[in-house]
Amino acid sequence: MIDGSTPHRQPCPGARTGFVFICPGRHEASRGYPCAAGTGANLNRVLAVLHARRPDRFASADRRAYVITNAWQAVEYPALTGRSVPTEAEVLAPANLARLAAEVETLDLVVACGAQAQAAVRALTATGRLQAHAAFGRHLSQRAVNMIPGGADTPSRIERWCDDLIAQLDAG
Repeated sequence: MIDGSTPHRQPCPGARTGFVFICPGRHEASRGYPCAAGTGANLNRVLAVLHARRPDRFASADRRAYVITNAWQAVEYPALTGRSVPTEAEVLAPANLARLAAEVETLDLVVACGAQAQAAVRALTATGRLQAHAAFGRHLSQRAVNMIPGGADTPSRIERWCDDLIAQLDAG
């Protein structure tokens, strides 16, 4: 377990950058922190690349230096809930967006990973409840990473993911 974490959120007082994923699943529930299994391994790979290439935005390769949260706080996995992700309508519900806004309000950069996370971050931006710069990427589950074009293996696909994110930062 990471200090102060819950399955859906890893706080980091003083952090200026954060990541929003979709929702916690089975591994997060059992380990007590977000991005606990394959997604976490890929997040660690991403942070190593981003820190090496853009230390001005990603000052550490250690995930504990960032806020990590989810667009939906409830644990979802088929054996528990019959599904693995929430609906977009659930993520965009006012009470849920208010919760997420409070969790990311102190950040300067928010990276939204996955469709529902992107929808939530876009909604917060559109309503003025997110002042941070927002960047968007594919979810970092192994299944999603395997669909990144232009890479022959996980490390090269992670490089492509980081290329896209850095291009967004450079454009914004």
